Amino acid sequence: MTLLEPVSCGLCGADDPEPLRWLDDLRYGTLPSPVQLVTCRRCGFRYLTPQPRPGTETRFYPSGYDPHRRRGTTAWARRFALRLEIRRLWPYLAPPRRILEIGCATGELLQLIRETGNSRVLGLEPDAEAVQLARARGLDVIEGTLDDILIPGPAFDTVLLQHVLEHLTEPQRALRRIAALLRPGGTVIAWLPNGDSWAAAVLGQAWMGYDPPRHRSVFTPETLHRAFAAAGFTIVDEYHEWHGLEWAWGLRLLARARGWARAERLLARLHFVLILATTPIGIMAGLARRSGRIRIIARKQLA
Repeated sequence: MTLLEPVSCGLCGADDPEPLRWLDDLRYGTLPSPVQLVTCRRCGFRYLTPQPRPGTETRFYPSGYDPHRRRGTTAWARRFALRLEIRRLWPYLAPPRRILEIGCATGELLQLIRETGNSRVLGLEPDAEAVQLARARGLDVIEGTLDDILIPGPAFDTVLLQHVLEHLTEPQRALRRIAALLRPGGTVIAWLPNGDSWAAAVLGQAWMGYDPPRHRSVFTPETLHRAFAAAGFTIVDEYHEWHGLEWAWGLRLLARARGWARAERLLARLHFVLILATTPIGIMAGLARRSGRIRIIARKQLA
């Protein structure tokens, strides 16, 4: 069975791609051959082609895939960062707002929101193992995709997309479905990689934001604003994160791509040192609005 198939643009539907670069799965090695990153000549959106066929997705998400596993020794740092983020975003998360997280993985973010004071939370996650871990936290989680949510009409005040949009073949269709689930004036909070970042330009195929074939869509701030506007949203805030994580990972993947096994092992041992050492670059990228990861807040337009 062929695992991959060519696709059209996930924003405008055009089938007029302009090749940009070849990408391989440097993290997990799941691809039988490299795939192309292309730009749609009609709308400028960047996406991968070919992409995994429907029903083959689990082949490309190995058991060690980070968002689906139990957190290890760095769990405390991640939970600390999430608590800070929840505090910053609390006006959009506080009760009585009803919250849906799409792609909730093991439910870590929803659990912290519930602990902070809002129990009106629901998760959606396609990975069965991650769903089990989320339910073990006592969370209400639907196993499936957006098409599996059978709740009629607008039902939520806030929808969370924590690094989800880049995994979708048809993100424009997903945003329209999300708009239908939100009450008028409701909010979407989305975190995702920035294809116009300094890290993407410098690291090339070793940039962790590409991560083929799991990341199928590559947004820039321009295409992100256009996609949300087409779905009936107005972006009210765009925040560029700053840290050295993507640079530390990028150097490791760059060594792996070039076959420098000894250098890769050394960089792996120095991973946290590299994060600290490259944080000043991350800060400058954030200030210049060229960070590798961005968070946007979008409000559903009133009728």
